[in-house]
Amino acid sequence: MHAILVSIGTDGDVFPFVGLGITLRARGHRVTLVANEHYQASAARYGFGFRALVSNQETHELIGNPDVWHPIKSAFVGARWGRRNLRRQYDLLSELARDDDAVLVAYPPVFAARLVQEKLARPIANLVVMPWLILSISAPPEMAGGLQLWDNAPRWVVKLHWKLLQAAADLLIGRNVSRIARSIGLKPVRNIYRWSFSPQLAIGMFPDWFAPPQPDWPPQMRLAGFPLFDGGSDRELPKDVLEFCRAGRPPVAFTFGSGMMHGARMFRAAIETCRLLGERGLLLTRFAQQLPAPLPSFVHHCEYAPFRKLFPHCSAVVHHGGVGTTAQAIAAGIPQLNLPMAWDQPDNAKRVKRLGVGYSLPPDSSAVRMAGALTGLMTPETRTRCRSVAAGFGNGDPFEITAQWIEKLAH
Repeated sequence: MHAILVSIGTDGDVFPFVGLGITLRARGHRVTLVANEHYQASAARYGFGFRALVSNQETHELIGNPDVWHPIKSAFVGARWGRRNLRRQYDLLSELARDDDAVLVAYPPVFAARLVQEKLARPIANLVVMPWLILSISAPPEMAGGLQLWDNAPRWVVKLHWKLLQAAADLLIGRNVSRIARSIGLKPVRNIYRWSFSPQLAIGMFPDWFAPPQPDWPPQMRLAGFPLFDGGSDRELPKDVLEFCRAGRPPVAFTFGSGMMHGARMFRAAIETCRLLGERGLLLTRFAQQLPAPLPSFVHHCEYAPFRKLFPHCSAVVHHGGVGTTAQAIAAGIPQLNLPMAWDQPDNAKRVKRLGVGYSLPPDSSAVRMAGALTGLMTPETRTRCRSVAAGFGNGDPFEITAQWIEKLAH
């Protein structure tokens, strides 16, 4: 089997595909990762083939736009950016999928993969890395900004709400996908959201206790659990980070996403929060220009650390609400404070709060407000609850489960 793993985005979007690729390759399959150029090093490290879905320059263009994190403007920014690459991505995936044993494993927002599946009649499975992607009338996902419905909204209101959102998606990008479909001899695409899901197999990379399945979910949806791949189990914590963590009380970790280039205000608030609480802080960002210089002695900067190994050394995590960071904090059994901005982040934050393992605040919250929230979270009662939820991960390997489902689909 030639597994063509297709994703786009930042670590939370792509790492599940890398982790799955490691498992598929260990099971004797050929693997090609198709993602942002930035992940070529990961593919080489694990012996995958690699093709760039978007270049580093194109990725930087997207994440360099502050509106990509705006609750409303982000949809327009993302759609405008994505429209330009559709045809090129279709041509690339078509070339790769010419192999008779090709199987596409794709992130639903990569619409070109679905076009290839229809054109070449190749099997396709979706990896759905966050429950926010699944529209549901019975349990609507939390939406950013003014797009969120009030609690217990009547069913007819929810239906109308989703129809309007789906119509907006068709207008923003669906018609462009439909244009390509017609140009390659396929029928026009109707309802881009529902069409983007594989009609054969969709795999939710989260557990049912985080997002209980709903009666109106796609019938081909199965849940494998949180994958918890964060760059490689063989990667150790940087020596300076481990020394800092061990030099005093466990620090509070602050991270606002691997693609966040506009977090200067939030990092300043993080430092002031630590000052108010008398806590130590660890600031995680690949873009050090966001941080003030010099840093006070009670905080430390880290460009990258595998969360699975870092978070057990921390007392709490303050983050943007990305699904990967959310899952790692739950698995580590430590409280988390979410500052969700856009995309799936508000939905993940709501689920964390429902589980009793964290709380959320607006991303522009003051240090005083953040300090108050952390004080309420860093209690023996919350820590006990966090450890209890962490025990629910069990011993199953989501990647092995997913690999077996894909193998069955291929045959």
